[in-house]
Amino acid sequence: MLLLAHRAAMPAHAVYRHVRNRTDLLSAMAERVTAVRAPGDPALPPGPRAQLERLAGDEWRLYRRHPWLLAVLATDRPPTGPAVLATVDRVVATFTSAGYDPAEAFRAYLALSGYIQGMALLIGRDPVDIPYHAWWSATRDRLERTHRTRGRQWLAAAGQTRLDTDLDNWFRFGLRALLDGLLANPARYGGGRAETGEDH
Repeated sequence: MLLLAHRAAMPAHAVYRHVRNRTDLLSAMAERVTAVRAPGDPALPPGPRAQLERLAGDEWRLYRRHPWLLAVLATDRPPTGPAVLATVDRVVATFTSAGYDPAEAFRAYLALSGYIQGMALLIGRDPVDIPYHAWWSATRDRLERTHRTRGRQWLAAAGQTRLDTDLDNWFRFGLRALLDGLLANPARYGGGRAETGEDH
């Protein structure tokens, strides 16, 4: 709050005329960026699969543009302004149209958003002294010296990645697999069936 006052060239007490605390400030920031739609943004495509891909991509791009937003939304007490709630509404409504009952549609939303937010943890937030490839080269040398590369062929693939370009590809790969599972047979997850507490 003090930093905001300093950058706005105003006394600190004046900031509190607009927001009560840091939490209110972050909620307002989240509401502002979530409500922004790109100029000429087209309507959602037809079909639940295409709609979910689009909505997931929208959330992913938000974290790409505003990495700070992840810490505000990925919590058990997220802000609940109209724009933030509308993002949840759209995904839940799409899962409902795919055959989920309302409660299971919300759980499906949590699974999808949890995946997006988990991948967003890999988005760089602060400047670092060591570039990724320099860090990976030093890490690989250490692993080889300690014989921890044995039997881990995936490490070779990890060393060939570029976070700045490959992260979006990783995201799309996982998104396809997740949606394959979530949309395979929605009725098995609820579909109006009362929960009995039994495993099936």
